[in-house]
Amino acid sequence: MATFYVARHGQTLLNALGRAQGWCDSPLTTEGEDAAAGLGSLLSTVPLHAAYASDTMRAVQTARICLEAAGQGSCSVIEDSRLREWCLGSMEAESNDVFSRRVSEWIGPPDSLDDMNRRLPEVAEALRAHDETRTAEPFQSIANRAMAFLKDAAELHGSDSNVLVVTHAFLIKTMLFIIEPERLDVLGKIGNGSFVKLYIE
Repeated sequence: MATFYVARHGQTLLNALGRAQGWCDSPLTTEGEDAAAGLGSLLSTVPLHAAYASDTMRAVQTARICLEAAGQGSCSVIEDSRLREWCLGSMEAESNDVFSRRVSEWIGPPDSLDDMNRRLPEVAEALRAHDETRTAEPFQSIANRAMAFLKDAAELHGSDSNVLVVTHAFLIKTMLFIIEPERLDVLGKIGNGSFVKLYIE
């Protein structure tokens, strides 16, 4: 099995401003840089054989800071667009409060964050149905690109390899929704700089 350390990027400027962030990008804050370094400290005893990040500034910054803090700065970061966050379409850079309210209006109020996690396909399709920019993706397209990345990387690096992957909260939830939805039920919010560990055979 290959072991994937799938991390969310550190806090960004838009995160700090309370705004939704999908394909739009912003740099890490000082707090975000500290979280990336903390992630590296946690992984300092793990020999990393490869490192991937989505092709966003915030993910690449996080990966590089993490690797330096882990004492593995010689490991290069491979950017892969399949690791991008969901495109939020018309909701890009909208305030989180407005984003949550609109989604609740479209799909019906969720009972909890766990309930929202269980309804990821509905959320994606609602975003797409109300997207005036026509850029939001169907849930299946998002799931396909995420799983294609995991499959390709696992085949490339083989068993007993440790792979760092820096991506985004909704994409991590998408992976878990496909692989092990019962774990997603208890995951709750994915914090900046936190990671999940996936074993891919």
